[in-house]
Amino acid sequence: MNNEFWDEVASLIKPIPQIELEYRIYYDEFWNITSCSTHNHSDGNYLVVTKDEYENYFRYQIIKGKLIKIDNDAKYRVQLVKSTKGFPVVKGQAGLLIEDEDFKDIEYYARTN
Repeated sequence: MNNEFWDEVASLIKPIPQIELEYRIYYDEFWNITSCSTHNHSDGNYLVVTKDEYENYFRYQIIKGKLIKIDNDAKYRVQLVKSTKGFPVVKGQAGLLIEDEDFKDIEYYARTN
């Protein structure tokens, strides 16, 4: 009787089907990316993309129906070093520029050439 029970249980168990993912990026009528999905797709304008494009969708824009990678690198960098003159900043916080030099804790940074 015990074997009959487990045979019945085994007959009821069905393997979980593998879901094939289709990576989609949806866009509106102005070519702006509005959403992404891998399954349970909705209606609307979309592009089928690779997994990498899907995961990094914020690095792309859609131009005339084509996914184009955005080049955000300005390729212009200036290194700043501590100095006795230059850009006044809050001491210990080089990212906080000061307009009013009446601030008490100031240090300076200047460009390297």
